[in-house]
Amino acid sequence: MEYKRLPLYGGASLFKMNKNSYKLGVHLFRGGRSILEDIKLLRINTAQLFSGSPRSYRPTNEKLPVFPFNSVFIHAPYVVNIASPDEKVFNLSIKKVIEELKLAEELEWEGLIIHPGSSKKMGKEVAKRNFFKALEKILEEDIKAKLIVENSAGEGDGWGSTLEDFYSIHEEFPSIYFCIDTCHLFAAGYNLKNPRVCKETFYSFFERIPVEKLVLIHINDSHFPLGSHRDQHAHIGKGAIGIGGFKNLLSIPEIRKIPLILETPKDSPMADLYNLHTIRKILENSD
Repeated sequence: MEYKRLPLYGGASLFKMNKNSYKLGVHLFRGGRSILEDIKLLRINTAQLFSGSPRSYRPTNEKLPVFPFNSVFIHAPYVVNIASPDEKVFNLSIKKVIEELKLAEELEWEGLIIHPGSSKKMGKEVAKRNFFKALEKILEEDIKAKLIVENSAGEGDGWGSTLEDFYSIHEEFPSIYFCIDTCHLFAAGYNLKNPRVCKETFYSFFERIPVEKLVLIHINDSHFPLGSHRDQHAHIGKGAIGIGGFKNLLSIPEIRKIPLILETPKDSPMADLYNLHTIRKILENSD
């Protein structure tokens, strides 16, 4: 990806940010810089991170960073699959979700994001049944942190990729919260490039599920076309959704009030800055 030179922080500002009007952040990987340095550089007021290894069920032993805000989300490791037909994976996943929820509660962060999971080619109904069984076990715990279900792109059995799947979760488990990933939504067949379809999609959601239950938007472009059912994120405006799709999305007043977190590729030290800059420009022009 090619970039023009932009100012970082100090001096000329990258954006005019009214912190009371929207929350914007990124998925942070702990690396060379400290979290506070990243926050200063990126000028974000919400964030997401893995508590430990994204590919392990092992408990988190490392010390987690202290944030200057509480709008922080933990993303469950990729290995978590509470829709799995494999008993070992199913039970390990439930245990890990509970552990991560307790951690979020202890740190007074927002909550934990989980994927709907997969039945591993045994069909959508099997996935749904296992997922609901797992939720019953998880919700037996008295934990105040939010359990947040993210929509899928529809790969494999397709569980969790439609609004109807979300409606069924809400009807059975009204205490559950939701995250919508724009790349996944587009890959599942919801055309965010069309202004009417974009608005109808979200207002249909709000008719069936209270707006306060949608607590996070993963704001990502899609490498693959509409309805591909393939999950590969792209830089904002550089994928199949395009700038127009994000203008449609961010013209919806309810969406601008929800934390927006980028999970776009980190293929350059400047990548997060430029994706944030693009979204900020759209937000400013939507006010």
